Amino acid sequence: MDLQQINIKVFATEDSTVNYTNFIKVFNRWITEADSEDYLNYADYSHVDAGPGVLLILKQANYSIDNAYHQPGLLYNRKHDVEGGNAEKIRQALTETLSKCELLEVSEELENAIHFNGSDILFMINNRHIAPNTAETSEKIQADLEPVLKQMYGSDDFTIERTSEDTRERFALRISANSDKPISELISNLGG
Repeated sequence: MDLQQINIKVFATEDSTVNYTNFIKVFNRWITEADSEDYLNYADYSHVDAGPGVLLILKQANYSIDNAYHQPGLLYNRKHDVEGGNAEKIRQALTETLSKCELLEVSEELENAIHFNGSDILFMINNRHIAPNTAETSEKIQADLEPVLKQMYGSDDFTIERTSEDTRERFALRISANSDKPISELISNLGG
């Protein structure tokens, strides 16, 4: 199985406050400060109940302050293929997402109102052809995912559960860790 279109969502802490206008300010700054043409634009879907919030559109990936199921968090959506083995692709996606979480937490525009819980993560494959939502897919993906999570969380325990067994839904795993490691330590553990 060649994993592609990996999505990672890191949930915001319960005490966080999401102000979409402030996220638009951050995304505009990132677009302006970018050294490359990777950053294209942003889209404001904050009017959609339990929707994607504000979406930052890049050539290779999208980031959004996602509010699906009324659970806010930063969602990373890799759009194009990535080379390498599955474990390396998972490590790259986690590192990318956690690095953006770290940047958002210290963004002046967000006024210290958002924090991310690195022990509460959603892992998805946004391609039903590559990863149908089945128990077999779950076994195969967990074989690549678990070693990366062990590296990231160290000695802290974690669980991995499928979010749904409905084959019409995209494949998703909820990762819950008994960890209070800060985002910076999780990134460092991944080699970032």
